[in-house]
Order: sequence, then C-alpha cells, then structure tokens
Amino acid sequence: MIFIPTCSQDTTTDLVMKELNPETVFRFNIDKPDDFTWDFHSKGFCIIDKISNKNITEKTLTSFYLRKPMYFDPIDIPKYGSVENWRREETEELLKEFYRECQSRGLVSLIKSKNTHYGKLRQLLTATKYFHVAPWHFFHGELPNELKNGKWVVKSLTQTPIGEGKVFFVKEVDPKLLDLSYPWFMQERIDGEEEVTVVYIDGKMYAANYPRKAFDTEDSRKSLMENPTAWPRCELSKKDEESIRGFMNETGYRFGRFDFIRKDGELWFLELNPNGQWAWLDENNERGLISMVADAIKKEDKEHAISRR
Repeated sequence: MIFIPTCSQDTTTDLVMKELNPETVFRFNIDKPDDFTWDFHSKGFCIIDKISNKNITEKTLTSFYLRKPMYFDPIDIPKYGSVENWRREETEELLKEFYRECQSRGLVSLIKSKNTHYGKLRQLLTATKYFHVAPWHFFHGELPNELKNGKWVVKSLTQTPIGEGKVFFVKEVDPKLLDLSYPWFMQERIDGEEEVTVVYIDGKMYAANYPRKAFDTEDSRKSLMENPTAWPRCELSKKDEESIRGFMNETGYRFGRFDFIRKDGELWFLELNPNGQWAWLDENNERGLISMVADAIKKEDKEHAISRR
C-alpha cells in the first residue's frame, strides 16, 4: 500500500489519486488529525482512517510517497509556546522520522535523492556545470560590492510567512535600500523572453513555457495564484535535455520540477523543486502529465513490493 502524507488542500494529490487504484493508497492529511488514529511501536505501526475505516501497517506498507504535509491555517504562538503548536510539531517530527526510516529501507518513491539533499545554494553551485546561472549573493551586515551596480532580485531560502497573509515573493529591489541587519538572498535579474518549467519524471521530461511579459510580477507564482493559467507544452533541444539529465544524474534525483528563464535561446537555471507543485500544468490530464507521474509511482511501488517479498 502506498502511504501519501499530505494535507486536505493538496489538489495535486487529489488528481494523482484518480490515476491510482484507491485500494492501494492510504492518504494521511496532517491538518485533519481527528480523522486518524495511529500507533508506532517497537514491532511496527498502524494508522487508521476513521472516516473510511481503512488502515495501513508495517505489513501492508510498500511505498512512501511524500507530498505536502503542511498546515495552511497559521496560528499565533505565544511567547512560551502553545499546546496546538506542540501537537503540530510532534506530528511533523513523527512523519520526518517515518520518512527517514522508509528511506533507509528503500521504500520512498520519486521524492528523494540517491545522494543527499540539495538546497537552493548547493543547486546553484552544481547547476553551473550544466546551465547558465546568474551571479548571486547571500549576505548580512555589509552590502557586497557587486550589488552596488546592475539589476537584482531578492529571493528567500524558505517559505516562512513574514506577516499575516504575507509570503516572500521574488521582487526586483535596489540593494542599497535593504536593511542589512537581516540576511538577504539576491540574484542578478535575468532579462529573458520566457519562463520554462520542466517536470522530470524518472528520465522522462514534460516541458512548458510562458512569455515573461505576460506576468505583472517578477515571481510567476504570484501571477498564477491571482490568475491561474495553463502553460502550453514546449519542446526542449537535445542540448537542454542532456543538461537536465546531467544535473539529475549528479544530484541523484529521479523527480522534480525545474524553473528556468530562456534568454536568447539558452536556459538560465533558477532552481529544482524536488517536490514542487506541477499538476496545474495539465489539470485535466489532456497531455498525460498526471498519468506519467502516477505510472512512475505505480512502477516503483511494484518494485518495492517485489523487493519486500
């Protein structure tokens, strides 16, 4: 049985599950704890969905497919903490431990690296071997000389909220106006013609693009949230495909969504999200993207089941 930890608002999981046999999937919504009971112990574990009465145990688990176990309803945490925050962090830590145990047993599907985790900064360093990468700085306390000229955009290493209903989006700013008592991640602005995203699925690639002039912000995520738009599928050159495969082979990832900017016909690397959202590219599965991902999950789950036997 495939264990999918996520949240009740994850529409990507909704779509993928339509392509999977419901009898072989156990979905765990971290934001709905009252819908479940669980017991992890020295001899294994058992999780029960109280709504459907379905259960999963150490004997029936074949794959761990990580999605989005997160809370969309933030809470105000008092100075000395709160019971609700404790409950959430305990549950999150349990899932992290469960994931690591399943990873050690070779049961994790797609969302993993056979090498080690590659954060944004390490990705940028590795990507210089395969793509164009704009200069970047992560700094604090003093403005680097390179940032005193040219155009720069500010980014964030995390998705931590910065206020009620506020998140940190990519934005062009004047570095000289920044408060240097905060840490800043900045990259030189890439004035390209289009944004290109590529979903890499165990050797296969699904590429789509959209003209940059169609976005009213530097961050396409913000535009998509305000005005959801399907991106048309596009072709990649042989060189592009070789570069993507080279990057994935070195990092050890089998799945992920790349973000690029195409400038003068060349790809400029922004990042690889090993577990990013992608279903919006083909919500109705008209081009087969959701089926491609579901087929990869089923194939790997079958391999896990055979291995366990």
